[in-house]
Amino acid sequence: MALFAATASLTALSGCLADDSGDGARQETALRLDEASPVGVSNEFSTPVDAVDHAGRAAVRTAVDGGEATVSGYYAPGVSAPYVVTDDAEYYRVRTETVHSVPATGYAYTVAVDSVDSFLLGPPSSVPFADLPEHDRDAVRDAIGNASLVHAPHYPPFEVTFAYASAERRERSRFVPGNDGQRVEWDGELLRFAFDGERSAEIPTVAVRADRVASSQGGFRRAVGEARGRSVEGLTPDQRAILDATIESEYAEVAPHSDAFAAVIDALSTDEGVAPLVRYDGEWYFAHLDRPD
Repeated sequence: MALFAATASLTALSGCLADDSGDGARQETALRLDEASPVGVSNEFSTPVDAVDHAGRAAVRTAVDGGEATVSGYYAPGVSAPYVVTDDAEYYRVRTETVHSVPATGYAYTVAVDSVDSFLLGPPSSVPFADLPEHDRDAVRDAIGNASLVHAPHYPPFEVTFAYASAERRERSRFVPGNDGQRVEWDGELLRFAFDGERSAEIPTVAVRADRVASSQGGFRRAVGEARGRSVEGLTPDQRAILDATIESEYAEVAPHSDAFAAVIDALSTDEGVAPLVRYDGEWYFAHLDRPD
């Protein structure tokens, strides 16, 4: 819990107007607080389990269902937000830990995506995606993360590396060793694989754990606020005036900052910068702090 101690009068605050130097760079420090609704906090800090990238989706589901999961592969499981949420609004904090890793040779490709229907005289010969070995299919899905992206208009070329610790998988792969010019038809799209060369690779084995933190959006907001937020109280009138001015708006000062503004910034700051959530007068807000360029 953060306490403020500055005593300067708001009407006497120094430097509260922006510097009009005209060089295009921001000269003032600006603070803004925006409403942090339960839905907004859920969207900001959690990812639906079904939206976890392909490399970690099955492991996260297993962990959420109560077991510790492990997954091995060149593409280690990753979660874009520190928490995941299930369809029934159960929230879990996900942790990953590399248990061990083994060296391997990776075979890197650049993959271009064309629509099968874009060829006037018909597409060139290709292999159906379903005919690839499962581990090759998984490598492509892992590299993309979200398979639906291949259907995006003018989807840019992406990179995929096929690297396997298992000799059996290497022998069955269509991409090991390098196989330049391979074409694969996948759900109406033609993937063209251009071999880029061999790479040294590590194949990690990653443990995935999930701890339930809340069973509702409101409970999740409280949990995130307690873990990463700041509560403010014991405010002087000048400090309250500054915070009131930041709600759904912006309060800015150029250096040197007033004592009250400096105290506000200090109270909302963490080792990683300004706290992402702030509780003030019983309400939660997203905090945004912009410093001079």
